[in-house]
Amino acid sequence: MIYVFDLDNTLCETNGSDYVDAKPIQDRIDKVNSLWDEGHTIIIETARGCISGKNWFYLTVDQLKSWGLKFHTLRTGVKFNGDVFVDDRGVNSEDFFTDSKSLNKESGSGVDTNVVIVNRVIKEATNERVDKLVDEIKFIESVPDKFKNRFPEIVFSKYDNKKAFYEMKHYELPTIRRLILSGEMDSDEIVEWSDKITRFSMSMYSHEKLNISNQEYFDSLHWGRFQNRIEELSGKSKWFKDILTQENITINSNTYKNLTCLYENIKSKQSWFNPEFIGRWSHSDLHFSNILIDKSNNDFRLIDPRGYDFCDYYYDFGKLWHSVNSKYELIASRMFKVSDMQEGHWFSLEQGKPYFALENSKDRVMDVFVDVSGESRHDVEMKTEFNDVMHFATLIPFLLVFDSKEEKARAAYYQSVILMNNFCQKYGV
Repeated sequence: MIYVFDLDNTLCETNGSDYVDAKPIQDRIDKVNSLWDEGHTIIIETARGCISGKNWFYLTVDQLKSWGLKFHTLRTGVKFNGDVFVDDRGVNSEDFFTDSKSLNKESGSGVDTNVVIVNRVIKEATNERVDKLVDEIKFIESVPDKFKNRFPEIVFSKYDNKKAFYEMKHYELPTIRRLILSGEMDSDEIVEWSDKITRFSMSMYSHEKLNISNQEYFDSLHWGRFQNRIEELSGKSKWFKDILTQENITINSNTYKNLTCLYENIKSKQSWFNPEFIGRWSHSDLHFSNILIDKSNNDFRLIDPRGYDFCDYYYDFGKLWHSVNSKYELIASRMFKVSDMQEGHWFSLEQGKPYFALENSKDRVMDVFVDVSGESRHDVEMKTEFNDVMHFATLIPFLLVFDSKEEKARAAYYQSVILMNNFCQKYGV
């Protein structure tokens, strides 16, 4: 049988549109899981985003997985936000979860939407994110054969200037992020896998070197991106618009220069960060959430590549470094505390087992970068940290959830300010 379940205030307790802080109703989740175990098809269908247009798909997937909910398909943004639903196969959620006789009911529908299907995954993007997904599709489809086995297998894809999607094979493998956060990967393993992935990344960069000026490279991948993302952040959030106009900001009782003030100083030192060469092939988004690990076969697969037409290896060093050094995974997983918007500016990361696994791997991961690049430690540290600083400053808009709290986006912003100030102080920028 096919069971279609609503989500908010059916399988979890949700206050209005505050989806981020939704709390699972465990006894109901257990009941759904028992149906899944019996072989029934479980579809989760939610109206999240049907009015606002916001894509809640990825956050919802992460929530369902963290709650241990077993399901075959998730659809977001497909239900109307009505007060009363009339359906000849409908069952009131209170009746279903308290009356076993209701189990003979079923329902289903097919709508063009975000869907996770058993053995396959559909990724889609609209509006300003279309270009990113189109680049990803083109990259995976054209990457040289010798590297293809490290990337997802695309089953079908289609795109235009308004919408893009592709269907790829689903890999039942954990990310490095998940292994670290669950305590299944210690610092020694972080270093071991970072070494393997860094060497593979360097082999991609070295496969085809390009003759591109440093100015064109920096304008495209750093300076232009920073300006665009700051503009996007200001346009989407009044809180950030107001904060970013300030010259200084006090975080955890320490006063720092704001991102927009230090940016020009860093830009003036561009020659310090020039790459040794620019390559055609790269992942370009190589943080721990995008690396699937197959421990049993001592192998890995890289998902969600950015797929630029050109890049340099320090760009990916910086992505790995902002997972290891700057603790991006903890912020992305909400493992932090942050002040309310009206209570000043303070935040702290949870210093548990994942934090110390990352912290205890830092020096050895940097040793890997030095060994793979063959350059001086000073240059490797400076160029890697430069890329980390720029990455963190430009990821903040992706963490906006428009919930009036913006805790993840603010935590990332505070971390970014601290990173940029420490970088400028360390290197005399």
